[in-house]
Amino acid sequence: MPVLEVTQLQLKGVTPSSPALLESLSIVRGILKTQSEFYSCIDDPTLIFILGLWPSLEAHAEFLSSTHAGEILGPQEAMLEFRWAVHVGLNDMTALPLEAPVLSLTRRTVNDGDVDAYKKATTKEEQAIISSSSHKVVSGWRLDAAEGSHEALLFSGWTSAQASAVFNASRQTEMHCDDHVATGGLYETLEVHHAWNLERSPTATLH
Repeated sequence: MPVLEVTQLQLKGVTPSSPALLESLSIVRGILKTQSEFYSCIDDPTLIFILGLWPSLEAHAEFLSSTHAGEILGPQEAMLEFRWAVHVGLNDMTALPLEAPVLSLTRRTVNDGDVDAYKKATTKEEQAIISSSSHKVVSGWRLDAAEGSHEALLFSGWTSAQASAVFNASRQTEMHCDDHVATGGLYETLEVHHAWNLERSPTATLH
């Protein structure tokens, strides 16, 4: 099953707009054939995200354990420091809201007994996001989570980071939102990141 790799990296001695950074990322993408997209974190510009498609979780693991991994990724070590990586099932990169000026990535660790309730709440949440943002929404479960752990990921597209924040705030204060993930107390931890595509102009994405 095809999987989407989402990796967070810390920049070292370069900025998101550095030509050397984008050139290095593009070279690796061309070698690995992962259709990767590169995003700069709006909330913390020292972080970037790489989203890439692999034929399977095993295929990515095999690459990382091979001698080729060091040869291919080695040149990036002076510019990038690994933070974390997660994998979620995805058949095609075009399913993601890549056309949106801002990509929002939400990670939630879901309580063990609340998985079914979370699924129902997320379905309604996705419908609300689509109505508000007019961009695609994709969600899924982390495939490489620790045994007994349930981590959900949600990707949504927005015109700006502020538009995403306004939506989240409005959902929190709605009178009739028992279906809302947050009000239901259906998760243990939450991370939300907003980012813009490094291969496009960041105009109007920061506010």
